[in-house]
Amino acid sequence: MLYYKQGELLGVEDIFENDEFVLMKATYQRNSFRIAELSVGLKDYTGDIVRIVDVDTKIL
Repeated sequence: MLYYKQGELLGVEDIFENDEFVLMKATYQRNSFRIAELSVGLKDYTGDIVRIVDVDTKIL
């Protein structure tokens, strides 16, 4: 687990979704820093997310 993920999760937003994956944006608060993380959730044949891959991280 990365250091900033020890902070408070402020929210998760689904940006795009289809049958194979979902693109998500999570926002964290760690001390005075606000961090946005872009991730891709890979789905199995039933539509359940089986793996999440972090794509980009930015300090806001």
